[in-house]
Amino acid sequence: MPHPTIPLSAGTVRVPGPLTTGADLEAIRPAPSIRITPSAPAPSIRPSAREPSLEQYRISAPASLPAPDVHGVRTFKGRRYVDVPDGGIVQVVTDTPSGLYRARLASELTPAGPLLMRDRESGLWHPLEDGKSITFPLSDTRLQDFATDLDFTGVQVGRDRLYRYGGKLYAVIGDQSYQALHDLDASSPALPVMRIVRPEDPVAADPANVYVGTRAGRSEPIVFDEQRGWVGTLVGGTAGMRRRANQADALRAADLTFELQTLELQFNQAMTTGEQLHHHWQALKGKEGERAHLERLEEHHRRELALLEKTLDLHTDEKERIVSILGRVAYREKIIVLQKGRMLTYNQLMIASDSRKLLDGPIFGGPVADHAAVAAHLSNKLEILKKRQEIADELLHKWRLSPEDLQGTVYDPIDLHENVAFWIYAKSRLFVDADASVDISNASARYLAFCFGEVTFAFRALKEIPQHARISVLSDLLDQTSAVKASYENLPLPPGLQHASSRSEIIEAIEHFEHTLEQHLDRYHQEQETTPALPPHEQPIDFDFIPAQGQSPQAAAPRKMFRSKHHGIYKIRVGRPRRTAAGEDLIDVMNPHDPTEVLQTYERREGEWRRQMARQERNLSTLTAQARQHLEQSEAHLNSAWRDEKAKRNASGIVEFLTGRADELDDLARQIEQAPNPAASDISALVQRLHHDSQRLLQEGENIRVRLYKDPDYLSNDRVAYLIRHGHLSATRTQSRIPLGKGNKKEFLDVYTLNDSQSGTVLWYAHFHYAQKDSPLADFQAKRGHLKTRQQNRLGTSSQRRDEQAGRTHVKIWREDIDSRTAQRIFELAT
Repeated sequence: MPHPTIPLSAGTVRVPGPLTTGADLEAIRPAPSIRITPSAPAPSIRPSAREPSLEQYRISAPASLPAPDVHGVRTFKGRRYVDVPDGGIVQVVTDTPSGLYRARLASELTPAGPLLMRDRESGLWHPLEDGKSITFPLSDTRLQDFATDLDFTGVQVGRDRLYRYGGKLYAVIGDQSYQALHDLDASSPALPVMRIVRPEDPVAADPANVYVGTRAGRSEPIVFDEQRGWVGTLVGGTAGMRRRANQADALRAADLTFELQTLELQFNQAMTTGEQLHHHWQALKGKEGERAHLERLEEHHRRELALLEKTLDLHTDEKERIVSILGRVAYREKIIVLQKGRMLTYNQLMIASDSRKLLDGPIFGGPVADHAAVAAHLSNKLEILKKRQEIADELLHKWRLSPEDLQGTVYDPIDLHENVAFWIYAKSRLFVDADASVDISNASARYLAFCFGEVTFAFRALKEIPQHARISVLSDLLDQTSAVKASYENLPLPPGLQHASSRSEIIEAIEHFEHTLEQHLDRYHQEQETTPALPPHEQPIDFDFIPAQGQSPQAAAPRKMFRSKHHGIYKIRVGRPRRTAAGEDLIDVMNPHDPTEVLQTYERREGEWRRQMARQERNLSTLTAQARQHLEQSEAHLNSAWRDEKAKRNASGIVEFLTGRADELDDLARQIEQAPNPAASDISALVQRLHHDSQRLLQEGENIRVRLYKDPDYLSNDRVAYLIRHGHLSATRTQSRIPLGKGNKKEFLDVYTLNDSQSGTVLWYAHFHYAQKDSPLADFQAKRGHLKTRQQNRLGTSSQRRDEQAGRTHVKIWREDIDSRTAQRIFELAT
């Protein structure tokens, strides 16, 4: 886990003071010609003292040391390591004055090892030799705040490689000019050192062009190299500390530096102890004492987190002063290192905690008495994951890191959602009614938790499928999630306030995941450049893929993402494909909470993936009794569905419920017809009743779906496509090629009403935008076919965007966009 290095041994303290004004830069005219005369080459800077040998800094490689990054640096637990000749490694920190890496020991309060340079061919790092200059190229980032607007093209340079204008000295680096001052304290007779400064700072106003360290302002020391031109160099006093404005500031900066270095030393020692504890744990695995050792390891990681957070708080509270010492770039890098270190330490804390819990056996395999402890463990883990996610969000959004920059932190955002699914399952198992003979609520809650686990499992595979299918998959997953949430909202609970509180927590967690899906849908919609050919729910989903390797050393088994229909509802699933000895293709869908258990198996029937249903052998009398019990419940099922419809609850959930009950009746009828009937009992009337009630439940489920889909205040391209496909909508073009806009923004608008085919009531409007007045109907502009409510009909898409920005209720753009096939169906209905 990366551990932060805190190189605070050098920097500049800025002191508030009056600014003095130099030459009027806006009044600059071409400079007079200056004659150049040859001068002797500038000698190189040499280290002032002999540094310790690199051999003193060689160490043993920590366990699980990652591969070097593109810069040749290995980062582990916040510490940085580099490879040196003869197969060794050394720990390094950034040397602030030079920007180079310096070898250090974990026990050093102030790093004192040699400066290192990387050989690009071998990738190995070598110490700067005694005969080499301690100079370094000046990066654009380092120079950007010092550049002036002066252009010395065609002007002769002095023999000291400086230009003169308006009584000031200027150095040209690259194609930019910089004001320079003589640093007499850092110079020697053999080697003059200059300081580039910002013209607006007080330090730049010296009439003799001499650098005075007590004057406020930033600076960079430079020397002239005959081959490379002006380059940066090392200057300063003890430990590289730059001259300070006054004694009070110098003392406070020294105290702050010492405090940060002390925290770093404490953390280095803690990391060394942590590595020892980790190695000891490996030796104790499976033996007596492992549990106690893991508890000690957990507590140690919490202490590491406390040190990291204390260091981070100090950087936050003393930001201005630390920036004046380090500079903004180094300060930013330090914050990033600290936050990455926290993420990795949280990860190690979870590993230790999970490992200790697994000593009790599989997380979900214990007796009922263990369920509460499992839920508590997962609740604690969820809090850790949320903290880790907050850090990741800050690094991504505040510090502008890319997702790739977080790869070394063992961070995957889906971990949070998958753990939420585990936690929901653990909490759902606690909905126990001890007084119920058959605990239907507990069974229903566990089933809903399985359904949510399937959604998060499929969401992990999103990046493994083709880009063009991701909106379709996300749309289905969002509908599945909404149906699960609605079912939890209406779940009958056992007595007890704690159950109502748990359900509220579960619903809140599901809503957070809904928001995540919506964010992904918004992003993919924005990235989509063309109008989709099909509505999301009509796009075929059947993809084979190999999951990402992850942390497991074993090769990942092939997977298949597919869409299947069960109880009248299509859902996205992920399973393991296999082929039987008879050549039949099957898909095993695993238990999302136990990857070793096959939850369902799907086979190919009638052109679709259908679930295999296990048949229970029951005698005719048992089947007959069960059939009559089910028939007695038909009316209650319908009444329940009508209540849900009145409350405008999730249509898919209602259809799935009624279709599931209808499938049970059909299955009973089939088994009764196939069961041995030695007494030749008349079963025809019973079978007929089963089929009748089954059809009634199916038909009413469809009727409820259609009625809910016709909600005029809800916009959904999928709903419109479904209603058109089943003959429930008509269309009329009411406006044709209405000109909008001016100039290069001019376009033409067609408006259609989408009407209830039975009552003729206008439900929605469809707007299509065309580049030309005579463009064919199908050639509307890309992503410029939209659904509108009756209230929105006179408003453009910009109104929805304004609503969104103002926090008002609005429809998601990806729901209102019309695909090419649905558009063509609307055109055909209107002709």
